[in-house]
Amino acid sequence: MPKATDPTRATRPLSTDFPSAFDPYARAFAIAWRAASGYCLDPWQVGLLRAILEIDPATGNLRHRVALVSVGRQNGKSEIAAALGLWGLLREPGALVIGIASSAEQAGIVYRRAQQIINRNPALARQFAALTETRGIRHKSGARWELKAAKSAALQGLPISVGIVDEVHLLRPALFSDLQNGTGGRKNAIVVGITTAGDDDSELLTDLYRLASEDKIGHWIWEAPAAEIPDDDDRLAEYLRAANPAIACGRIDVATVIQDVRAQSPGSAIRYRLNRFTATDSTWLPLTTWLPLAGEITPPKTGVTFALDRTPTWSHASIVAAWKSGDSLETQVVASVASPTLEKLREVCLQLSARHANAVWVADSYSLGTLMTELKGRGMNARRGTLGDLTSAASRTYALAMQGKLRHAGDPLMAAQLPRVSTKNVGENYRLTRATKAAEIDTVTATTLAIYFAEQDLGIGPQLFV
Repeated sequence: MPKATDPTRATRPLSTDFPSAFDPYARAFAIAWRAASGYCLDPWQVGLLRAILEIDPATGNLRHRVALVSVGRQNGKSEIAAALGLWGLLREPGALVIGIASSAEQAGIVYRRAQQIINRNPALARQFAALTETRGIRHKSGARWELKAAKSAALQGLPISVGIVDEVHLLRPALFSDLQNGTGGRKNAIVVGITTAGDDDSELLTDLYRLASEDKIGHWIWEAPAAEIPDDDDRLAEYLRAANPAIACGRIDVATVIQDVRAQSPGSAIRYRLNRFTATDSTWLPLTTWLPLAGEITPPKTGVTFALDRTPTWSHASIVAAWKSGDSLETQVVASVASPTLEKLREVCLQLSARHANAVWVADSYSLGTLMTELKGRGMNARRGTLGDLTSAASRTYALAMQGKLRHAGDPLMAAQLPRVSTKNVGENYRLTRATKAAEIDTVTATTLAIYFAEQDLGIGPQLFV
């Protein structure tokens, strides 16, 4: 009888009561997780771990040498990866567990989770040497867990027992192949990829999905029936349960996730919540949402955030203002500068600063970081926006627009540029990008930055410059 938490498609076990290499550790892991976290792994997570580590009775060895797990965001992928890593350390002396992700920060999430499980369980902690993030997790039997950078050369010559790849959609195929080669044909070695869905650029994940469809690798994939956001909440709830076993089992409230999805861009929600592939150039905020938000605005004299952005060719630059108005935000294009130079933009900023006390100035560090440094040197509250700021600004602006908490002056530049905006995935977020090389989106980018920083009230209190 199928369960609500079962994957949409998965490798069938060899028998209904199949043996698993996870079974000898299941009780100990339940105790360790409760001691460290106050909860145990979900039943579906335990079932998944058992399936990944299924034993072939004919050989007595692991059935799978390559396994793929694909599931929506916030379902506990880090818990699964941590459990696999600990299992790899405990099962045999001298084992080498390699954790890898698109960035050291992402790989460290799983690694630190495993450290927490070990440190908060005295019986388990006694089996390990002192834990550090630089030397890896080392079992007294000689087994060790190390983090490696997402570079093929970092894996050459390593005798890998267990490879754990987080967010497969971001990795290059050669890196995954090196992990497989590192297992060297040894018995009971396994490489496990854990991920959310990808896009047109996800070459490795696309290939692994193909192998899964041919039943050539172990696979457990949770996904919605279609790559679309249903208008009906009940149907959307069904889609979410299909892609998110943590929702299906009741650990995550489906009504809360529905609210989140309604405030996300369709591409982001389809990929990360419904776990379906999306196009690389998926569109962002439609004009049918933006245009009705036009209305009367009242620019204040203080507490304004000004954001700047330029085109890659320096053909134009935009300056956009945003400010809080009750529980909403208002925004207006202040200037569009043709053939801008740093000197031109500096003069416009100084003129605006003379009329607006306590203003915040922000621009992308890459495009206009030099100007922000100069303004900061003049005593202005100037900030260099990071890639994280750009991704957060895009998603936050979209959410506010969808919630009707934005008002704008109906600037024609925004209406002209919005159809030219696409999105590009950055980890589990996205940033705005040009739909074509000739497209100009400086006004849109500046608007999102202005709105994002204005909402944070950064002009109030001490002027902290970064």
